Amino acid sequence: MNSYKQHLYISGIRITANALMVAAVFAAAYQSSRSFNSAELVFCAWFFGISIPLWAGAFWLTRLVRRRFPAEGVSMVELPRKGLSLVSWRVLESSSHSLTVQRS
Repeated sequence: MNSYKQHLYISGIRITANALMVAAVFAAAYQSSRSFNSAELVFCAWFFGISIPLWAGAFWLTRLVRRRFPAEGVSMVELPRKGLSLVSWRVLESSSHSLTVQRS
């Protein structure tokens, strides 16, 4: 169930961030049309002023969701010198042929 929740929440974050990016383009275009200064400079200042914090927040929320709802095969593990980290793991199936050790 956590994999489903994780995918659902991360998809919602990405869709919201992309919709806000469209709004950022319109806001930056509106502000640049009202400005008496260089329109390109005003557009870039507004667009990047909105988009950089927006995507930083989206990445932070995505990381938070991945920690809160770890996917199947992922768990939180205390690693030496790295602290608490998400780690992917996979259990391999045992082979039908066992290894034999030869002594010389």
